[in-house]
Order: sequence, then structure tokens, then C-alpha cells
Amino acid sequence: MGLIDDFVQGVNREFSRVQSRGQEMMQSYQLSSQIRVLEGKKSATLIEIGRLVFEKYQRAVDVSEERLMDKAKEITGFEQEITILQAELDQLKAQYDPDRPASQRAEAKAGYTATPGFVCPHCQAPAASDKSFCPACGGVLKDANGGKSCDSVDASTN
Repeated sequence: MGLIDDFVQGVNREFSRVQSRGQEMMQSYQLSSQIRVLEGKKSATLIEIGRLVFEKYQRAVDVSEERLMDKAKEITGFEQEITILQAELDQLKAQYDPDRPASQRAEAKAGYTATPGFVCPHCQAPAASDKSFCPACGGVLKDANGGKSCDSVDASTN
């Protein structure tokens, strides 16, 4: 019976891997779809801004600056959502990418997420602003005094 048990366990392991990969692909597809929808909304809003500017300057239609600012804020919101979703997608892909180092796959599976736009001041790798050390090089991300990140300390002294 040992041979049959080993075979069944092997089949179960492979089934679990296939099921896990299927879930990853489905999540990846859903995130990609959400990103495409937001990019479409962003493009439509940019076109709307262009139309409003054209009407204002070529057809002398009264378009308020407030309306243009509201449209610009919409675009900023779309960009922020896209950045967050893209970071989630990158993290999801990192979990299953065989070409990535095991440490990066483990970080992704553990839920480590880099803060968009924040990099380690030592090695320039993406890092989380709420962490003390860089996952890539081990460099200090926060100073000992106020707990602020090195980048924010540098920015505040400029």
C-alpha cells in the first residue's frame, strides 16, 4: 500500500500546485482588468479636459478653472489607484516567478509590500516606508532620532 499512498500524495501535491497557479492567474487577470478600466477612465477624463480647454479658448465657452481642477483631481485619483493595483499585481507575480530569488518570493508570500515611489537610499531598491531596514541590502531606512525615513529627513533639510 505504500506505493499507492505515495502516488496519491504526489497527485494531491500536483493538484494543489495547479489549483494555486489557477488562483494566481485569476487574481492576476482581475487586477489587470481593474487597471485597464482605470486607465480607460483616465484617458476619457484627459479627453474631456482637452475638449473643455478647446471649448474655452476656441469657442469662448465659459469653462471654470474649478471644473478643470476637479477633472485634474480625478486623473490624480485614477493614477493613485493604478499605482496601488500595479503594486498588488507585481507582488502577486513575485510570489510565483521562478526566476526571482527565493527571498523575494518569500517576501511576497509574507505580504511584504513596497511603498510606491519609496526606495532605499543605499541601493535604490523598492522598499516599504514603514519598515526599518531594506529587504534587498539590509540598509537602515529610518534614522534613530525621529523614526523618519532617510528620504523624508533629506527632503526636510533641503
